[in-house]
Amino acid sequence: MRNSTAKKTMKPRKRKNKSTKRNHVSRTSSASSSASKTLRILGVKAGLAASKKRHSSSKSIQDVHAEFTSWYFESVTKPLPYGQVRQIAEAYQHAFYLKKKSTNLPILLPLTHSAAAVVSASDEEGTLGAVLHELSRLPLQEIIVVLNGCSDNSYAVAREYPLVTIIYEPERVGHDVGRAIGAQMTTAETVLFTDGDIVISAEQLAPFLYAVDTGVDMALNDLRSYLPSFANQDTVTRLKSYLNSVLNRRDLGASSLISVPHALSKKCIQTIGYSSLVVPPLAQTTAIQKGCTVEVASSVDVITKNRRRLGNVGKGNSVEQMIIGDHAEALSSLLSTLHGEAEAKTEASLLSRVEIARWRNAK
Repeated sequence: MRNSTAKKTMKPRKRKNKSTKRNHVSRTSSASSSASKTLRILGVKAGLAASKKRHSSSKSIQDVHAEFTSWYFESVTKPLPYGQVRQIAEAYQHAFYLKKKSTNLPILLPLTHSAAAVVSASDEEGTLGAVLHELSRLPLQEIIVVLNGCSDNSYAVAREYPLVTIIYEPERVGHDVGRAIGAQMTTAETVLFTDGDIVISAEQLAPFLYAVDTGVDMALNDLRSYLPSFANQDTVTRLKSYLNSVLNRRDLGASSLISVPHALSKKCIQTIGYSSLVVPPLAQTTAIQKGCTVEVASSVDVITKNRRRLGNVGKGNSVEQMIIGDHAEALSSLLSTLHGEAEAKTEASLLSRVEIARWRNAK
């Protein structure tokens, strides 16, 4: 005989009011859009007013930056996402110069800390001028150009830019050593790093400066959208992701200090040590271990723009082997630190023989 079971009475499911949620999101988005539009209008008015005070052509880029920054912090009372800041700055810029777009106009960026750029170059006379032109559009106090092993006209090209300080290293020491040398030469609180062989627009570089100025210690380039699937990735890309995974920073993907552009706070550089910049994966590992804020700031395609040289072409090339060795050094340092911490915790948890005796003989 089949056992009978009482039918369970099901409570009616409450339907979520999706329309209410959509309306809330819509209202929030609308309010944000309205506030952004108001700020853009203010930017246009401020730009027009600034252009009338003094003829725009007679103002230096530094003067324009200073006026915009002063107006911005008087008008904007809370930190904004970079996208909104860019819209406000462009509105001010277009009104001030009465132009919509120009590759010669400065990038207006409200920074509260001093900023500089370090460029490592080795026989880059064909691209170095364009790289320095883009950097000159940013609100930088100086540009450090490290010429290592140059035999071309790179020195003369760099001399054409007034903000540039040239460091000449007769031997080819590599980009990583060049960045470490350049970082020691600047007193700026934010340091932007890029290379002389890849031309990156000022618009693409600005988010890295803004990220560090607003609290990030290490702002990395997010290359995830330019990478193939894991099965088709090269060894170096997989190592970058693996190191971040071991550091419990899977959110960084394959983002690495190896790739330019990136920016660091002076505080972060001093915390990890200038010499650690010679081994980028080790510098990134140390920064995360010591509590520095490491985030991706923007996404710039430097993979297709990367200059092909004799040493970085083909599987197992010398550059690839060097980067693999750098990751091995970073992982070794990390494992050593973790092992030391584990031993310290174990020792702290063990009772001494005297303490054990006291515990056994206690009444």
